[in-house]
Amino acid sequence: MNTRVLILSAWNDPHGAAVRWALEKNAVDTVMSPSLFTGDAARYSIWSSDQDTRLHSSHFAGDDTGFRSAWYRRPMFPEPVAQLEADREFISRQWRYFQRNVFDLGAQLGNTLWVNQPVPGMMAESKLVQLQAARAAGLTFPELVVTNDAADVRELIERHGRVVYKTFYPQSWQSASTGGIYSLGVVLLDAHSELPEQAIATCPGIFQRYIDKAYDVRVTIIGSKFFAVRMLKQNGEAYLDWRPSALAEETVMEPFELSQSMTDRLRDLMRRLDIVFGCVDLVVDRNGEAYFLEVNQAGQFLFVEERTRSLPLLRAITAMLSSGRTDYSLEDCAPVSFLDYLQTDDYRAVMESLQEEPLLAAIEP
Repeated sequence: MNTRVLILSAWNDPHGAAVRWALEKNAVDTVMSPSLFTGDAARYSIWSSDQDTRLHSSHFAGDDTGFRSAWYRRPMFPEPVAQLEADREFISRQWRYFQRNVFDLGAQLGNTLWVNQPVPGMMAESKLVQLQAARAAGLTFPELVVTNDAADVRELIERHGRVVYKTFYPQSWQSASTGGIYSLGVVLLDAHSELPEQAIATCPGIFQRYIDKAYDVRVTIIGSKFFAVRMLKQNGEAYLDWRPSALAEETVMEPFELSQSMTDRLRDLMRRLDIVFGCVDLVVDRNGEAYFLEVNQAGQFLFVEERTRSLPLLRAITAMLSSGRTDYSLEDCAPVSFLDYLQTDDYRAVMESLQEEPLLAAIEP
């Protein structure tokens, strides 16, 4: 039986590094790499016939080297070995497409649990695909328009009074003069807001009805288990966007019990999207009605354990990966905690490397 776990991410991805540490604490052989290996010794062959498809590899497959589970965390393009500069672009493209062919097959290449399978995971990144699945699962969500037409944004504002603008993907910029880093966050729009035609036409965005919310709910779904927290300010007010303040002292984050109806609908959502891990954002209005906003199939989640120590998120994902099952038990994994990992030399090395090469493009929690 395959016993190894593959984590597809750079060594200094904090989430990937924490899970690698937890797996190794459980004596699970773990390989962490951002891509296929491309060194001189790397060999891969995909055999396909009308009978089956199989992968032979010096690194990633075979009877004695297969993986029980693979976490498709933050994959990157492979870096080819040295070659003539004139050939670099061609060879790089060949490796990119080759890796895509390998990973897109996912679980079809063997008895491996993929978290998440690459093709369904990529589809689940689409906001509109998510909402189609949410509607089919019986989830309620605020009306929105995805557009580059200012006229449609005005129509949405006229209909609901206030609208939230969000980007498809978070982005940060560094000032050439000051060196400061600036990020584009959530913006609240109303009838008095300027809606420049050309700017909106140049850059499409997501415009969604604003919910006068009482609080936010973050649900981390790890296989068959759901871990939910409620988030709001200490003064009892909700954030317009809680992400920049997730670790702030003024943020209250506490375990939250989902209704059985909501749990069933979210489970149906995950089934329709064909993913086994996801971070779901809900908002609850002042009348107690819950609205689905989105699911991030590769979202950040260990900050929740950092603030809410009773939720064993690191242990849960470690148990799922080490067992290779979505219906895992926490007892499949010895107790590990994110707070313990924060005290390790491994964590300090990860953070030092990120300070040396900071990421300008923010990753959405």
